[in-house]
Amino acid sequence: MFLKEFPDYTWLKQQAEKAFREQLDVNGNKLAKEGWPIVIMNTKSAFCHRPDLKGPFSIFTNISGNSAVQVGSKKVTVSEDSFFITNRAQYYTLDIESDKPVETFNLHLGQDVWEDYTYTCSSSDSKLLDNPSYSQYLPFAEFPNLLQAKNKNISAALNQLYTLSQLPEHTKLQLDEHLVLLFRALTGQKQELQQAISRIPQTKQSTKTELHKRISLATDFILSDPAQQINLEDLASIACMSKFHFLRTFTSIYLTTPHQFILGQKLQRARRLLCKTRATVGEVALWCGFEELSVFSRTFKKYTGYTPQAYRALTN
Repeated sequence: MFLKEFPDYTWLKQQAEKAFREQLDVNGNKLAKEGWPIVIMNTKSAFCHRPDLKGPFSIFTNISGNSAVQVGSKKVTVSEDSFFITNRAQYYTLDIESDKPVETFNLHLGQDVWEDYTYTCSSSDSKLLDNPSYSQYLPFAEFPNLLQAKNKNISAALNQLYTLSQLPEHTKLQLDEHLVLLFRALTGQKQELQQAISRIPQTKQSTKTELHKRISLATDFILSDPAQQINLEDLASIACMSKFHFLRTFTSIYLTTPHQFILGQKLQRARRLLCKTRATVGEVALWCGFEELSVFSRTFKKYTGYTPQAYRALTN
């Protein structure tokens, strides 16, 4: 179901702790089965504080504005260009504090929905005929808790779901088919993460995992606000690494330097702002961290083949 307002916090906290065993939705209607329902929160709010909620596999992102999501001691700022995943039965805190309403698009994907999908993709037809659904006693495919940039496939899948949410009516079949497109994109994203970790030039898997975790602290910081001015020493300090160790490891994971990575995020934001807003090119440049309009225009054309004005005309 799509919700336009956050449900009552006390009620939700109680239901989430019991994993919706009472089978009641936010309106008191009977759910089809026991367990977390699929809920997509498309709300507009300038302030909210929803602490320590136990959720299903969930994806946090925004249509406009920023929100903060915390899992354990890890807290990230989620924007229109990024997303953050929490896994089944993890506790999360969602905060919004903004001068103007933030439009959320947070997907809480129901009891074992993602687990069912990954189980189906990894199982043979004969196994699925005997055991068609994921069992709670099987291990499940966790995503690392890190802020990630939306790639083309994830953006497209989320945009289609958002379009569906704006229709006056939709069927569960339509929702399920749209979710499959998103799950395919997430599977591809997870494979890319695994490949990135494998590129770290270490033999011990535990060392690779720790290095990726530390580099992710820096990428969380970058993706929270790509427009901020930051140097290599700052990023290395966030990752608790020496400067050149950080640079070598970051480059092996992302196959690009931190500077080029940050520039790519700035240009991704610029493309979105040129397409989605009526801001002047000068305003877009400043919002994306370019102090000089001429530098922004020259850089934008170098990497896209178009001036900002021509790109806006092409995409509108």
